[in-house]
Amino acid sequence: MTSSNEIIPDQPLVDDAALLAFANFLHDDVTPRRRTLWFVMLDGERRPLPVIVPVDHVPDEPDPHMVNDLGSAWREILQGEPGASILLMLERPGSAAASFEDHAWRVALRAAAAEHDLAVAAFFLATVDGVVALSPD
Repeated sequence: MTSSNEIIPDQPLVDDAALLAFANFLHDDVTPRRRTLWFVMLDGERRPLPVIVPVDHVPDEPDPHMVNDLGSAWREILQGEPGASILLMLERPGSAAASFEDHAWRVALRAAAAEHDLAVAAFFLATVDGVVALSPD
């Protein structure tokens, strides 16, 4: 298993353990005070590109306009990167128990990526309790 201490720039995130370690590296054991959506662009070999974006003041439930804009932005950023994908992390206050809203964000963001022919490598939920994968039902 890859730990966050073993994150090496330009190293591919080849499996779920490496993706989780990278998400833990981003989260860095902070105590979230508001909802923040992080997205990391990965190239075709699953190496993180130098595009790591935190989006603050994320509403509790997905806003269709915001989600569409994110999908368009991802497509624009990853244009010319065959096989690229996105690592997503929703960071929020509260416990690690996934809420209806967390799942709504997962569904909406995965749909936006699919609409723009982009793959989601992983979707994580980060709370004071740590980082967990938020997988499909």
